[in-house]
This record gives sequence, structure tokens and C-alpha cells, in this order.
Amino acid sequence: MRVEDVKKIGVFGAGTMGPGLAQLFAAAGYDVALYSRKAETLEKAMAMVRANFATIIAHGAAKGAAHGSPTQAEADAAIERIKPTQSLEEAGGDADFVMETIAESKEAKTQLYSELDAICPERAVFASNTSSLNVFEFIPARRLPRSVCAHFFTPAHIIPLVEVVPGPETTVDTLDLTAALMQACGKSPVRMKRFGPGFIVNRIQRAIGETAMDMIQEGLVEPEEIDTAIKASLGIRLPIVGVMQTFDFQGLDMLLAYQKNVGKVYSFVEERVEKGYLGAKTSRGIYDYQGRSEVEILRKRDELYLQMLDYLREIGAFEPV
Repeated sequence: MRVEDVKKIGVFGAGTMGPGLAQLFAAAGYDVALYSRKAETLEKAMAMVRANFATIIAHGAAKGAAHGSPTQAEADAAIERIKPTQSLEEAGGDADFVMETIAESKEAKTQLYSELDAICPERAVFASNTSSLNVFEFIPARRLPRSVCAHFFTPAHIIPLVEVVPGPETTVDTLDLTAALMQACGKSPVRMKRFGPGFIVNRIQRAIGETAMDMIQEGLVEPEEIDTAIKASLGIRLPIVGVMQTFDFQGLDMLLAYQKNVGKVYSFVEERVEKGYLGAKTSRGIYDYQGRSEVEILRKRDELYLQMLDYLREIGAFEPV
């Protein structure tokens, strides 16, 4: 099945993530069935979808017509494409793509996938929004080649990233279809090579969070000071160079020396240093800078840093929300 063949998407779970996912798919033109066992959950979810659209439309109006936000008519049409239902058969019976976002419970997910296995077409892709449970351990075996994790970040209708993660039997076609569907919805899919608990962002975020909690517990600093420190440093740099490209500006030779000092050397860093790939100063490190000089590379980086800093100051980002 190609992305062009996807017509209906079943979203199973209408709690925290469900409304944003239903809104996202509907806004991209897909028919969406939003399933929950409880009518009140569906009512709350649809109210949230309407409120989300109102926020986006108001934001677009403030930015001007060129901003690309939907009109009220487009939002109304998208809402019409979402069919809330308490029937598994209605939601999954003719779904081309299944998006599961129920509670992080192995028992609950196992039961739901068993029920969906009996209902959904053979062509359907089973996708889970989980980032902590290895759903490939309890999805029915015959569905595993067409199963994948598609992990969104709340609010799902705004944050661009989707982590696309295969199981041991996931086919390349399933990965390609899922990534293409995310792109069709305006998202930025990133593929992992295989399943690893926490995937990318949550694993990094957990390390940051635990380190911050350790510092507070040790009486080193107040919470507000930690947030100020992060916003005024990483908050400017990370959107421009991310985590890994940052090391190219530090210098991989310096990074390797540090790793040797603490007794934890990573082979992919050592291999690059041995080849003379030291980062921006040699025009190649973790990234390949295509022969540009260090001055050229740093100029581009610094211009982007200055633009980011100006913007963050303009919107008051350094103050608490």
C-alpha cells in the first residue's frame, strides 16, 4: 500500500494525544474515526479539537494571511471529517492506518490489538504512539510486518517531530508508508534503526531531567535558575545545531580527549579523529561541510544564533510561561 492509498485513519484513544492526532490527520484531508469507550471522553476530545483550531486560526490572523493557517471554513471541514465513535468495528473495520494512543498498559494494549486484529483489513498498518512499551511483543504475530511505532509529541497537531520506529519484523514498505504519511501531514519524521526504550527525545530528555533533579536534591541550585541557564544557552543553540553537530564546533579532538580523561571513549568519535575529521575546523567531523572554510561555517552558525536570540527576546521566551 502506498500513501496515496490511505483514505481512512482510525485513532484509538481520545485522551491526551487522541484529539491532536485526529485533528492533524483530518486537517491533512483524511477521514478519521476517533474511538473511545466513553461518550464523555469523545465529547471532551471534540471540544478540544475545536479549541485547538480556534487557537491556530487566531495565531494565523495575528501573523497575516501568508502564515498559512487554516481558515474557519477549512477548520470546519476538517472537523466534519472526524467521526467520534464508541464502536471498534466502525473505527477499524475499513481503516487503512491504525493509530493507537491508549494508556501505557501492556494488558490494555494487548487486548486492543487482539480486537483490532479480528476487525481491521489485512492491508492496515498498526501504529502505536508509545515510547516506553515494546508493543511488538504483544501485537499479534501476523500483524508484525505491518506494525510500527509512530511517536508524536504533545501537542501532536503543533510539534513537528514524529519518531518512526520499526520492530524486528517491520517491513521497509511499512516504514516508508508511515514516514510518507507523516510528511503528508506536515510532520518531520525521523527513523530509528530499531526499537530502543524511550526512543530519541524522551531518552535525552530523561537524562536532562534526572540530572536537574539531582542538582536540586544536592542543594546546588534552585529550579528557576536551572531553567534560566538552559534557556539562555541550550535554548539558543539546540534549535540551530542540535546535540550532535554541537560537537563539531567543540572539536572532536577535544571531545575525544575529554572522553579519554573520564574513561568513556565512543568508537565513532575515535574513528573520525583518526581520519582527521575534527569538525568545523577541518570542514568535516560528524557532519560534512563540503569544503567550506571554518570562517564560512562559523559565520552561518553565528548569524542564525543572533536571529534566534533576537526572536526569543522579542517574544519574551526567557520569562516563565
